[in-house]
Amino acid sequence: MNHPRLFDLVGRSLLLAGILILAISPASWAQNDTGQDESAKPLTLTKLSGESLSTSTLSIANGQLSGPGLPTGLALDDLRKIGVAEPAADSPKPVVAIELRGGGHMGGKSVTLADDACQLTWTFGPPLSIPIDAIRAIRFDPAAASPEFDKSIAAPSPDSDRIYFLVEGQPESISGLIAGLTSEELTFEIDGQERKLPRSQLFGIVLAQAQAEDPTPPATIHLRDGSQLSAAVASLQDGTLSCKLPGDSEVALPWSAVARIDIRSSREAFLSDLKPTAVDEAVLVTLPRPWQRDRAVTGKPLELAAGSGTAARRTYDKGIGVHARSALSFESGREYDLLVATIGIDAGTDGKGDCLFRVLGDGQSIFSRRMKGTDPPFEMRVEIRAYDEITLVVEPGAGLDLADHANWCDVRMVRGE
Repeated sequence: MNHPRLFDLVGRSLLLAGILILAISPASWAQNDTGQDESAKPLTLTKLSGESLSTSTLSIANGQLSGPGLPTGLALDDLRKIGVAEPAADSPKPVVAIELRGGGHMGGKSVTLADDACQLTWTFGPPLSIPIDAIRAIRFDPAAASPEFDKSIAAPSPDSDRIYFLVEGQPESISGLIAGLTSEELTFEIDGQERKLPRSQLFGIVLAQAQAEDPTPPATIHLRDGSQLSAAVASLQDGTLSCKLPGDSEVALPWSAVARIDIRSSREAFLSDLKPTAVDEAVLVTLPRPWQRDRAVTGKPLELAAGSGTAARRTYDKGIGVHARSALSFESGREYDLLVATIGIDAGTDGKGDCLFRVLGDGQSIFSRRMKGTDPPFEMRVEIRAYDEITLVVEPGAGLDLADHANWCDVRMVRGE
């Protein structure tokens, strides 16, 4: 039996096709929370080849970039990353977290729901008004874990919301239609009857979605408070970044709120996103450790040390972690020009480890470099256009295979410009 509700699902679908503008005042973001003007810092643009470009200001229109010192005709699809500002070092931990369609998330201090919109109070600027159709779920305690809540997010109901509340400290759930949320209570309907729950009793909300998954957007926008938006960059003009969320909703953000933009170019393919055509792994004296996607072989984040001390470590979101000996083969099909990666021994070995990194093209050696745990990362570029298959090989060096945790960071195949 259908019941009227404030968050009418048909209205959601109509709203999803419209344009969403988050009302934010760029002037209020002109400086960071320390009073320093981040816009005075140069921007770093990283090309697909690994080459870095620098500019003092940047504009984006119709996928093309312009700014002092940038080459004519530079496109977003030519880039991997735009580095803007440092993350805020003293951003408080979020009290609530909103999970967005496309895989993004926003942290904040408080959240309310009314008139088919979510009002999020957060660290920077005025509250954000986010239409309900851009949101997948709300966590009222971001640090709390619940496998059932995560399963509900992965497979949301198409026609009812899922409300999680605490009973003797444990999350329980019911299905209903949410009508509103204030700082004091949640109002919802079950079988036509209006019910209320105290805000303090809520664990989380999973909103109804017509589909559980959205296509992966071409960019991830990292904000200085740790929030992320998966979107397509539409434009950057006059200090305002406009981007489209899944569902063609549009969001406008002050440029000073952005830490970096990771771009998924149509001209590159990360090997950690592909299925190997062959895997050969063996150990000498240590326990077997299978290769890992986007993680070190230990299961921890991919890290390489650029110097002594933990402060000199750099973490990578993409890549492959292996233990010597390993050989992973991937189909290239002569479609790409370069194999690019940053290679080295994982920083977690604290300077131990000794490996030989090799790349084979159709079984022939086309790259070789020995790396020790004390060596700085090496930027690898290998021409692969002439080969149908490439293989990443890591052999143990001196000291058998002890601490031979090798990282192929940001390893990807790239088409030429």
